[in-house]
Amino acid sequence: MFKVSQEIRLNTSAAGALGQGQGLGDASDGSSPESVCVFGRYQRTPDADAYPTEPPRVYIAPELTDASKVQLLHLPSGAVRINSTVSFIIKRNGVKGNFDVRLESPSGQHGAPLQLTQLDPERFQVQCQLPQAGLYKVHIKCNSVPLPKSPYIIVTIAGVPPTEDGTDPATCSPSMPVFESDASKVHSRGLGLTHVNLLERNEFTVDGSAAGSNMLFVGILGAQGPCDEVLVKHLGRHVYRVMYQVREPGEYILVAKWGEQHIPGSPFSLTAD
Repeated sequence: MFKVSQEIRLNTSAAGALGQGQGLGDASDGSSPESVCVFGRYQRTPDADAYPTEPPRVYIAPELTDASKVQLLHLPSGAVRINSTVSFIIKRNGVKGNFDVRLESPSGQHGAPLQLTQLDPERFQVQCQLPQAGLYKVHIKCNSVPLPKSPYIIVTIAGVPPTEDGTDPATCSPSMPVFESDASKVHSRGLGLTHVNLLERNEFTVDGSAAGSNMLFVGILGAQGPCDEVLVKHLGRHVYRVMYQVREPGEYILVAKWGEQHIPGSPFSLTAD
């Protein structure tokens, strides 16, 4: 920066007279302004902010984006076969901005942005090909803001080769394995088999430790349809804890099967008051 030289004049006599309560115009002592002034020079460096050397800058920020409002529809929740084409829909729900969708392969490579097909002002369709087996990650951003659950995971598995007659094994119904079991040796107990509480979860226990190896199936049906919630938890050694909850009063039927056979007492008739 350059320096500026300026001249300054100091009236020391007037400053002294002001301290003694005298006016500046009191010149009774005959002193002239020239005799009471002291001259000097000083140099100052201008402040850099006072002399801008660059034009002003205007910063424009994008509109705030609430990415939590965006919905992802029809994304596969289970495993898909390799070389499958996966399609899902992005619903903006009023969120303004541009979407960026990228696919990360199981090897960690990021591809080019996926193409979005606009179905209507609120929905976009995305399609991608999955040629490898493993975990794919779908990264989705709106105005450079990642969606709360991004990246989304898609699992791909190697497919079974077609049979000799050209039939796709995926289209064939799987055969049920044969288990050696005796449903009559299954024991069940608990208040959930005789009383139904509308305010809390109902619970009972099924013991199949002496019935051989098989699977436990539990279903509850009422006048309005299936009950709201059924939870079957394996405690070990073929002992299960079953919990269910209903919210509507009425008659219910509880079915418990060990494999394809009813356990003793099934189906159970229950009443929810």
